[in-house]
Amino acid sequence: PARFNITEPHEISAFEKEFNKEVPVIAGGGIYSGSDIYDIMQHGAKGVKMGTRFVPTNECDASVKFKETYVNCSEEDITIIKSPVGLPGRAIKNDFVEKINSGETEAFKCYWKCLKSCDSKNAPYCIARALYNASKGDLENGFAFAGSKAHLSKRIEPVKHVIQDLKLEYYKCRIKDYFK
Repeated sequence: PARFNITEPHEISAFEKEFNKEVPVIAGGGIYSGSDIYDIMQHGAKGVKMGTRFVPTNECDASVKFKETYVNCSEEDITIIKSPVGLPGRAIKNDFVEKINSGETEAFKCYWKCLKSCDSKNAPYCIARALYNASKGDLENGFAFAGSKAHLSKRIEPVKHVIQDLKLEYYKCRIKDYFK
């Protein structure tokens, strides 16, 4: 209903109370560590969606070069770009990103017609091709989208280790809160 602006936990609980329905909130964006998970769960989230933390893992199917962009980037390397479909996105700076941010265009023929909102005749580059190239390790002709905390990536490791770290960090926060 329009009378609910569901952005705060108390607003969600008002909705739940009025309609006698639970609204499980799954939080996403900016969640990288176990302490991030703990903090957001303390604010009422029932779960989290994480992406960036799992890119530099052995199991991720992107190329090693792509994963290394996460491991080697600094916080200053993470920037916002405008995609050809008109939406902003967070990407790790490289020569390709610098070119598109400076207004350079790349002529292309659209083979995919993947997004209705992409005006391929006027788009400065093909985002599908750029992302495909990057996933295969061709970062001269593509770029890596990344979350705001990609710079925290320090190594390429197995998912099993990431999960262990997340659990350990989460439980350390939980124990710390318990003994307050």
